[in-house]
Amino acid sequence: MDLRGQLEGLFANIPKRQLYVLLALAGIGLLYAWWALLFKPAWDEVDRLQRQLDTLVLQLNQKRRIAANLPQRLPEEKEIPTLLTQVNSLGEESGLVFTLFRPQAAVKKDFYAEVPIQVRVEGSFHSLGAFFDRIGKMDRIVNIGTLNVTPAPAARAGGQRRAPDMSIIADFSATTFTFVATGG
Repeated sequence: MDLRGQLEGLFANIPKRQLYVLLALAGIGLLYAWWALLFKPAWDEVDRLQRQLDTLVLQLNQKRRIAANLPQRLPEEKEIPTLLTQVNSLGEESGLVFTLFRPQAAVKKDFYAEVPIQVRVEGSFHSLGAFFDRIGKMDRIVNIGTLNVTPAPAARAGGQRRAPDMSIIADFSATTFTFVATGG
């Protein structure tokens, strides 16, 4: 006997209505198996890749904005004295007294150079915080590092009494950056 004959014999005793229901259930089972084994994993992978792409596009746009603002945030070397004057003014406006403001030699990197500045200020802790806040809001990049805050002694050298709002001495490094033109 051939296969068709065997199938007809197998289903010959089943009423047609039940046979159609059985065939419909088998079709639904095949569709579910296709969906669960092939379509759903592929759909989940597409969804995961789309989320990853969205994240990468967002990061790319952020990097493009940074690159577009790079000339504004990295002054040329000739602009450094103006920037240093701005930093000094922000400190004085915040109520700090500068006792040391010493720019160091620039350290060249790839397309920029770091210009470290050793700073010592006297004032209140609140004034120091206000100064750092103002520095953080500048268009130019100025990083504050190696902060050391100590209480100010009651009297200055020479016996003069210190003003009550001069309660701390802060030593820190302020690093700004300059754009280094690359020759080509």
